[in-house]
Order: sequence, then structure tokens, then C-alpha cells
Amino acid sequence: MTNSDPGNSGGMDHLAPEPEIYEFPCSLAQSRFWVLDQITPENPALNVAVRWRLQGRIDVPVLQEALNEVIERHEILRTAYREIDGEPVQLVMPEATLQLPVIDLTLLPEPARLEERERISLIEARKPFDLTAVPNLRATLLKVGAEEHIILVTVHHIASDGWSVGIIAHDMMTFYQAALRGDTPQLPDLPLQYADFAVWQTEWIKVDDLKAERAYWTRQLAGFKPFDLPTDKPRSVGAAPAVIAGRQLPRKLTDAMTALATAEGCTFFMVGASALVGMLHHLTGQEDITLGTQIAGRDRVELNNVIGPFINTVPLRVDAGGMPSFRQLMMRMHDVIEGALVNQRMPIEDIVAIVKPVRDPGRNPLFSVNVICQRSFIPTDVRPDLTLIDMPSVSPGALYDLNFFFVERPDGWRMSCEYNTALYNAETAEGYLLQLHRLLEGFVANPDRAIAERPSVPARALEAAVPAKSAPQAPAAPAPLTRDGVEAQLAEIWKAVLKIPAPGRTDNFFALGGHSLTAFRLLSRVEKAFDRRIAFEDLYTYPTIAGLANLLVGEPPAPTRNAVVMQSQGDKIPILAVHDTFIFQDLADRLGEERPFIAIPVPDFVESRPQIPYSELASHYLRAIEEVRPNGPYILLGFCFAARLSFEIARQLTEKGERVELLVAIDAWAPKYLQRQSRLRASLAEASYRVQKLTFYVGQLFRGGEGRRNALRRMGMFTRRIFAALGLGSRPDADIDEITQRNKWIDQAGWSQETRQLPVPILSIHNADMPLGPFLDKTMGWQSLTTESVTMAAVPGSHSDLLRRAGSTTIANIINATLKRQSGQQ
Repeated sequence: MTNSDPGNSGGMDHLAPEPEIYEFPCSLAQSRFWVLDQITPENPALNVAVRWRLQGRIDVPVLQEALNEVIERHEILRTAYREIDGEPVQLVMPEATLQLPVIDLTLLPEPARLEERERISLIEARKPFDLTAVPNLRATLLKVGAEEHIILVTVHHIASDGWSVGIIAHDMMTFYQAALRGDTPQLPDLPLQYADFAVWQTEWIKVDDLKAERAYWTRQLAGFKPFDLPTDKPRSVGAAPAVIAGRQLPRKLTDAMTALATAEGCTFFMVGASALVGMLHHLTGQEDITLGTQIAGRDRVELNNVIGPFINTVPLRVDAGGMPSFRQLMMRMHDVIEGALVNQRMPIEDIVAIVKPVRDPGRNPLFSVNVICQRSFIPTDVRPDLTLIDMPSVSPGALYDLNFFFVERPDGWRMSCEYNTALYNAETAEGYLLQLHRLLEGFVANPDRAIAERPSVPARALEAAVPAKSAPQAPAAPAPLTRDGVEAQLAEIWKAVLKIPAPGRTDNFFALGGHSLTAFRLLSRVEKAFDRRIAFEDLYTYPTIAGLANLLVGEPPAPTRNAVVMQSQGDKIPILAVHDTFIFQDLADRLGEERPFIAIPVPDFVESRPQIPYSELASHYLRAIEEVRPNGPYILLGFCFAARLSFEIARQLTEKGERVELLVAIDAWAPKYLQRQSRLRASLAEASYRVQKLTFYVGQLFRGGEGRRNALRRMGMFTRRIFAALGLGSRPDADIDEITQRNKWIDQAGWSQETRQLPVPILSIHNADMPLGPFLDKTMGWQSLTTESVTMAAVPGSHSDLLRRAGSTTIANIINATLKRQSGQQ
């Protein structure tokens, strides 16, 4: 949890950290953008520049404050970068603010107003960032009418990707609307910040050798030869200015492209990228063509609302030889893109190292032509006082010679080409777009035509173009949709995608072995069958045939965030972890493939009810657990206060007659441990705990590094609280008080009034520095809650480090050994 104290050892110590600068490693993407910035300092091509039309009366100070609230919410936007020992690091600053300048263009005549709007847009888009300063976000407001403005928002790529731009827009509008009405913004707490992801990725990459991915890319790029188009001008080195040329694609054409994609089990992107390869083959006669593309990299629901650069770049090498038809070329493109998706974890730098191409500082080592296909990250956002509408962007600079992209906006698909003006003239780029448009029309009208031929088809042919099928088409959705009919079709899709005989209507997709790639295939087939696009988030919310059927027929059940299967292999009793998902990934990986690992995220309704009774919260988790595993036995796992929540879940399961094989409590004292002691015993225990912690922090002062900084923070907060209690100093900040109250509630709420011991064995794993000295129970209070045994195990590392790589390996070994010793092979 982002607002929790990283030094909190399982709930007995409620001191909160002081605001200060935090140092984290850079992610792979951040390191890549940092290196690019070092090669061409302050290169504007590394900017992400967008424009939004704002309709309605605007309170400028409130809008400025809303943007600053976005910066406060997302640490990545107030992060600076430094080089330490040859490596870039990110420094999260406690605060950063921006000013929102307003430029009034209403006094200009209409033609001049448009010209000035474009001129200022280019200036703002191309203004470089200083990566040593914060924030990494800036904005300018252009007034173009009495109730119409255009806001220019620019953020550095080291802090953002395209998806992040949508988050910025949504959060800005939410903060603005709430401030106008004096309400609390309705935004869920972020389960993690980007720096948390960077730490995880850094640890993961140290130990994961990516053997399968390395083997794939070695095969895929064997004998690689670079592909280039002829340029209009000589190639040079340095920052490259760019311009975006674009054209709107007719609805009839894009509908026909979608129909062809659906008939062939492909995607719109595969159709567009195949046509681009066909055009490049026409232009050069080359058969070995490699394009670049970007993959979002947000394969976990916890990352959906997090700003940061999650994208990875991958090469798409396609063989256009052998006189293939367009349909055959699409199948080749289908296989190439699916292979890239499956093997996307390999960083682009490592892929380059595999190929070892001849390096030229004036060009990308693997490809000069890039292609992207995406829907607008910013849907029209209509609020009572303001409406936000996305606009086409201007180019801050060129990362590639040519960058083709298909973007779906409210008015349809737009095809554009961002071209390096140091290499290409405007008429060349516009000619490419025109030729690609005509090729698409011809290929869609007759996909069995060889790509070497130049199709020529009148526009009216598209009206009657019905794509020929190479395989039987899926049955159309019934009209009107009936629940039974929809469930029957979904069951067939489930069987085909998951390769299972007969899924039940309440079986969880992820519990059956589904993952991000199979989810992509599933949703593609659902869209094909029902002409209805389902978002990934909806599949996580409704992961059963029954739930998805309700959504499709317009009767969605009450939304719940159900189980996330983090490891689906094996036939042993699964481990069910509650309250978080992201932090458990390393542990799930290290437990092995013999035992499934399923996490149950915190439900959405907790955000609006921060003091919901634990019994009610546990009941929600119980329902989610029963969806994926209706009957026991069960193994439950919880980290920190979630361990106490797991105990309440275990109590409810045993009351229903189910058996809990083991409760794993990681770094957590038993619920209401102190409250169950006599007043004297509780006072002695608390004093002993605090003395041991203070002794530990004093020892940390002499170690230096992060341990010393953490000790200073904790001791400083402890001192200020004492002074405040004596009236000798100011009270701690309100947000720290709020954290303290929440931790107090967490510590006290997780105990049922039921005092009966449970017949549940408990494995209590704690950090090696946990105080367990005089007057403290050596089992951390757990033995008094069970009639079975309590196994204690200490793991090196702090509370916040336990579930990282080294800690996860040790914990996984302890859990596996305990289960084996307890009942043999489960």
C-alpha cells in the first residue's frame, strides 16, 4: 500500500516516515530514455505532447491546482534523475508544482488564431526537459473562445507512455470537478507507484535469464539484414525534427478491415501492418522486412492507473517472399506479432545484443520504420462543468525515420505518418499515406490477390466487399441476445482458447489457466462473435461465463474484483493470498509449478468505507475464494495486516465445515495481541517492543545508506510525537495522523469477538530483526489462537524487503518444506 509505513513491522509500530527524497533504481524503459537523453541532450523527440479541447467555463486557478494534485498523486511526475556510479537513478521528490500560463487568442482573427495555435503547440511540444529538475510535466492553456480552451500538456517519455496520458487527463478532470464542488475526489488509492515497479523489475532481471525469450529472438532474427527505405536527403546525426501527416480513413474501409480481421482470426493492427509491409515490398522489392512496434507492458490490473513508461519496443520481422497473397501475408504477420507478444519481456537492448548489427549513430540499429495501432487513450470526458475532447497531436521530434500509426478516435480511424523532416519531404510522406490507403482498399476487396500485384479498385467496390474466408466463420450472436444462447457461445470460446473439454458457467477464466495472452485471444473471439468489445478490466471483473454473459446481455452483476491467478500450473492445493497481487509475483514464481497461486485483490468498495468491519471484508474475500475453489481444503496466506484478515477468513471457513490446511502469516503479529493481555503484561510487552526497536534503529545509524536514513526518519518522528504530547512542538502533519489512525484501526479491527481457537496450523514467517525479547510472545501471539502447532521462521531483510527476490526464495522454501513435512506431498 503506497501510504503505509515501509518500516512497519506487522502492526505494532505506527510511526510514519517524514517526507524526504527517495532514491530508486531506474526501470529498463527509464534507463533507455535516460541514455537517449545523454546521447542527444534534451532531445525533444523524447517528449510526449498532447492537446485537449476543453469546453465550458474554466476556473484557471482550480485547473492549475488540479494538475498539481495529479503531480502529488503520481510520484513519477515529481521524479528527478541523476547518474550514480555510472548508473541512472530516480529521485522521488516530496513535492513539485507547475504554473499554468494562459494565452488569450480570442483577439486574433480566425485564420491567425489557428496559425498561432499551431505555432505555440509546436513550441511547447518541442521545449526540452531538464531531467535533473521536477516536475516532468508542464501545461499551457490557450483561450480560443468564451467557453473554449485548448490545453497543451507535455510530459517526458521517461515518466510517461501513451496510456499514462489518459490517466493524466482523467485524474485532472476528477480533481477539477471535485474542487469546484467542494467534494472529495473519487479516485481509488494506487496499489503501487512506478518506483515500486522499477524496484521489482530491477530485482527480477537480475535472476531471470529469459532462456525461452532469448532462444525465440535468436531464431527469429537469425541472418538479420536491416531494412531501409530510400531517403530524400542525406542522413545526419542529432536531434531530428518531425512533422505528422495524416488522413481520415473512410468508415466503409475500416469496417471492411475489421471484418477481414475477424474472419481470419486476426486484429485490425495485423491488417494495417500487413498492408504496410506490402507497400514497403512494392517500394523496394525487398522480401525480408523488419518493422518496429511498441507493446504496452501493462499485463497486471495493478498497473492500470499508474503513470509511467511501461512500454517495450520489439522488432517485427516478416518474410514477404514467395509471392504471397495478402491473406497469406496476414497469417505470417499474425504469427510474428503473437510471437513478439509471448516473448515481449526481453528488453530491446538485449535483442540488439543478440543481433549485433552494424551500429550507425544516425539510425536505429534494428529498424527505421515503426508502426503502431491504438485507440485513443483519452475518450471524450463529459463532466457537469467541463468537457474534455482529445485532439490530434503535433510532433515534438522523430525517434524513427518513419512512424506509421493507426488511431481510432470518436470520428473514426485516422492513419498518420510521422516523418523525419531531415530525411523526407512532405510530399513523400503524404504519398506513402495515399499509396497505403489505396493498397488497403485493394487488399480488403480481394485478400487473395498477390501482394506483388498493384490492386486498383473503385471506392464503390468496398460497399460490396465481403471478405472471403479461409475458415468457417463463428456463428453470429443471436438477435436479440438471450442469456442461454450467449453462455453457450462463450462456453465454446472458453473451450477453444483454454483447450479444455467443458468449462462450467461459474468457472474462473484465470483459475482455468488463462493469462494475459489467452485473455487477448478470448476477447478477440468474443468481439468477433458478439460485435462487442470487452475491456481487459471487465474480464478481470467478470471472469466467469455467467458473469461475462450478464455483461453482454446488458445485465451486469454487481462488480467485484475477483481472483487473479498468478501461477496456474500444478494439481496440489492452491495457495490463496489475500489483499494484494503485485507484491506476491516473485513468491508465486518461486513456489514452483506444482502448486497454483491465486491472489484476491482488495475490493473497490473499501475505498469509500475505510473502516469496514473485518468480518464483512473477510466475507467478501470468502465469496471470491469460493468462486475459484468452491470446496476445501484451503491454504491461506497474508502479509502484514492481511495475515490477520486471513485468520478471520479461516474462521469463517471452519464455521462452514471447511478444512484449512495451513495459514501462512508473513511478518504479522496476531490480531489484538496486546488487547488480549493483562494491563501490566501489555504495558511491559509494548515497552519491550519499543526499546528493542529503538536499539535496532540506533544500530542502523552506524551502518549508513538507506538503513541510516530510515532510522533517522523513524527516530525523528518518534521525538516530535513526544514533544507534541508535552505541548513543546507542533502536531505531526494531518496526513500522518490519518495514517496512524488507519494503522490503529487495522491493528484492532482484525479480531473477531469469537474467542474460540481454530483447528488451523499456522506458519509465522517474520523478518530477522523482529523484536521477540522479554515480555513478548515468541510465536507473535499466534499460538493462543490455534489448537494446532505454530511454526516460526525468521528471514533476513526488513519488512519491506521480505517479498523481494532473496526474501521470496527463502519464504518459498520455508512454505514448501512446511507443507511437505506437515502432510507429505499435497
